[in-house]
Amino acid sequence: MTGIKAAQSRVLVVGTGSIGKRHIRNLLGLGAEVAAFRYRPAAGASTDPLPPGVSLVEKLDQALVGPWGAVVIANSTDQHIPVALSAARNGKNLFIEKPLSDSLRGVNELLSLSEERHLVVEAGFMLRFHPNLLWMRDYLQSGELGTLYYARALVGQYLPDWRPGTDYRQSYSAHRGQGGGVILDLIHELDLIAWLLGDVVDVAATTNRIPHLQIETEALAQISLRLSSGLLAQVHLDYLRPSYARTLEIAGSHGVIVWDYPTGTITLTGRDGIPRIVHRTPQEFERNDLFLAHMRHFLARLVDRNVEPGSPLPDAVATLQVALACHKSAGERRFVRPDEIDEDFSIAGSKS
Repeated sequence: MTGIKAAQSRVLVVGTGSIGKRHIRNLLGLGAEVAAFRYRPAAGASTDPLPPGVSLVEKLDQALVGPWGAVVIANSTDQHIPVALSAARNGKNLFIEKPLSDSLRGVNELLSLSEERHLVVEAGFMLRFHPNLLWMRDYLQSGELGTLYYARALVGQYLPDWRPGTDYRQSYSAHRGQGGGVILDLIHELDLIAWLLGDVVDVAATTNRIPHLQIETEALAQISLRLSSGLLAQVHLDYLRPSYARTLEIAGSHGVIVWDYPTGTITLTGRDGIPRIVHRTPQEFERNDLFLAHMRHFLARLVDRNVEPGSPLPDAVATLQVALACHKSAGERRFVRPDEIDEDFSIAGSKS
């Protein structure tokens, strides 16, 4: 990437699964010098070659003190914070894939380290860079939708279809101990609600496991949120829908706007009841553009610390607290405040 200083353009990617490889390709395309740490593959698992020009490091602890300006953390969810802490103690800037973790253990230390050492930290909520959603955020802030009443978000796709050629039952999605399950796996919607509409102060959730999927995690979640503004939101997450869907509806006193990810459109329906498409993604838009835009933004922040964060660490912590509150609510069958969640709460120990 033109203009990146030499040390800052050196990036270590920890984890070479599908998301790790995506980040590697994008970093190379942006002109960064890239190294990678690959975890030992499971027995019988294939190991795809990395793109040309990527050097593999053998020992992670040694690599984290190396000449890298930044570390991209793309390993399993349960290992995000331990690696992030090691990197932060060595003064490395961080790009941490979503979700931030599967618990709050070590999160406060990471917040303190990032502030004390003035580290650039981004969490991988790339939907914040979606053209439709950037337009929607500006529109909501303009007040043109009037008084906001409620929001409804939905995302669903049949888990066995997610990654063709792999056994989904061996993926982190299927395993509670690795931070799987729809609440953490599909956490984008919880982040978007807060990013667009404000802080979440109360959570109620119900979940279901689906025996035929042969996974130990929840495959369906219905979540109700109350925001600090008083606005109510509903979030539906599932591993079951036969065809992919992702939508967000927000109703106000002047109309209703609906974002539809598959079509790349935002539709506004006013009091006349006539739906009108008010925003479209560019014709050449593709999913990787989101990852690319976020990584470009991260690299720009390494050069210019005045660039505003796209997805800052405190936001990722708040979203994680909401997700953990969903698990606690489902397990205890009651409303839960996100600020009730502390480092002692474990998804593995909950009944959700």
